Amino acid sequence: MPTRITAQGCEVDDGLRRRAQAISERWPRFDTDMMEASVVFRLEGREHSVEAIVSRRRRQALVAAGTGGDFRAALDDLDAHVRRRLRRDRSRLRDRRHGSPSPSY
Repeated sequence: MPTRITAQGCEVDDGLRRRAQAISERWPRFDTDMMEASVVFRLEGREHSVEAIVSRRRRQALVAAGTGGDFRAALDDLDAHVRRRLRRDRSRLRDRRHGSPSPSY
């Protein structure tokens, strides 16, 4: 899956870019309809933030962000957010396909 990594208002070293690439390559395990990911590193004052936009086939793009004291912590926070959202979407899709039991009133 192609991943575009950009930095706004800061410099990102190659080690951090490789880490972001490795993390984004794990996301298709949770959703096989992923087409591409865009990871944006931002430094605003003292706050480090990382944002991901994940394009998926036949579904709305997933947008998630992570913040932290440094870019590694922000990237780990982002990874947790993206995984949680992908798992939730997958379970919702599975429930819809198999018809979860409706409550009887």
